[in-house]
Amino acid sequence: MRLWQTAEGLSLGALAFVWRRLMFRTTFVTITGSLGKTTTTRIAVPILASSFPTNSTRGANNSRISLARTVLRTRPRHRVTVLEVGTKRPGALRRAAWQFRPDVVVILSVARTHTNYYPTLDDTAAEKATLMSRLGKNGIAILNGDDPRVLAMAARAPGRVRTFGRSPQFDMWASDISSRWPERLCFTVHAGGRSLPVRTKLVGGHWVTAALAALSLALCCGLDLAEAVSALEQAETYPGRMQPLPLPSGAVLLRDDFNASVDSLAAGLKVLREAQAHRRILVTGDVEDSGKDASGRFADLGRDAAASADMAIFFGEHGELGACAAVAAGMDPERARSFPTEREAGEFLTEILAKGDLVLLRSCDRDNGAHPICDHPERIYYAQFGTVECQRVDCRDDLTCDTCCYLRPGLQRAAEVPESQRPRWEPLRKGGQEGQN
Repeated sequence: MRLWQTAEGLSLGALAFVWRRLMFRTTFVTITGSLGKTTTTRIAVPILASSFPTNSTRGANNSRISLARTVLRTRPRHRVTVLEVGTKRPGALRRAAWQFRPDVVVILSVARTHTNYYPTLDDTAAEKATLMSRLGKNGIAILNGDDPRVLAMAARAPGRVRTFGRSPQFDMWASDISSRWPERLCFTVHAGGRSLPVRTKLVGGHWVTAALAALSLALCCGLDLAEAVSALEQAETYPGRMQPLPLPSGAVLLRDDFNASVDSLAAGLKVLREAQAHRRILVTGDVEDSGKDASGRFADLGRDAAASADMAIFFGEHGELGACAAVAAGMDPERARSFPTEREAGEFLTEILAKGDLVLLRSCDRDNGAHPICDHPERIYYAQFGTVECQRVDCRDDLTCDTCCYLRPGLQRAAEVPESQRPRWEPLRKGGQEGQN
């Protein structure tokens, strides 16, 4: 890290530490978890903002500098400040707890992420739990009861505990969960002796965790359940997290390209497997945190593709391993294809897509401690609308293509989809880090 970045982080961190203590009338909320942090934050904030002034993390940036700036944007008029807090290395969440002294901590999940620093799920759980270390007796821990490691954290919470999940044993729970494409997530929420139907804009039953967490937070902050449900139903999906986007071909692409974790793959494959579509197509590179070598990873990917999709397109250095595994698992050889880069994969996809197709675009292995094999599959999405100038195969920027100045998409076919759903390229800078996740 550059010296000026270190100095900026230290100075902003010190200012944020002091400013947080001055904003004693504001409720500070921290949201963490291996999966689902950004979506939970993005749907919780408009729910809270529908009733009172709310400040929050912007975008998906949960770096230390970004979090400090979010705290410093807090004003006495803000009733709540919501911080999405992530970690890549042990100790980060304990420091965050000390610096931001949250009044409410939301913990969503424990999954295989950053396994070079957290070799076991218990190691990850121990790190997540430290975010509660500065909760006082009046603090609240909102925990996902469906995850046994998260639920076990209730014993370590110094204050009150609120649980949510899919069982009546929790303070808030969901039943009648439905989300079969092209339908969006629907369920019935139960809390405080009340039951209400919920119809969201989210794709996939797995997002019920994020929805329940956001509703639980809203109730803890004093909102009425009916008001919170009404606001939730207007919340949009966040870019790169099972985001449905129409293509000029008439197909729909589910952008799930932000997180390459193997544990996040299962939810997307379930959506694809259960979808009602002309053809269900998986487009994927590598995965992270599986603990297996390339042969093992792509053997699993191939089998999963054959069980969940009508066609699979693998890209990257080891993509052929995935195609061979899919064929071995029963997929027609003509429907299992591999390409060395996402550029060729994108060109092929443009040629074969038709109206009614559903495409799941998954991320690839961006950085697992070694030089990345292939980067930024978002370019496959942009390629469906025209030329894409950037074709770097050695990109080290932890920055989505949507905001990178190098992408330079032509977007010649953008007018063929509704204006509100056209790709939006808004370059910010030449490089940088999005956050810790």
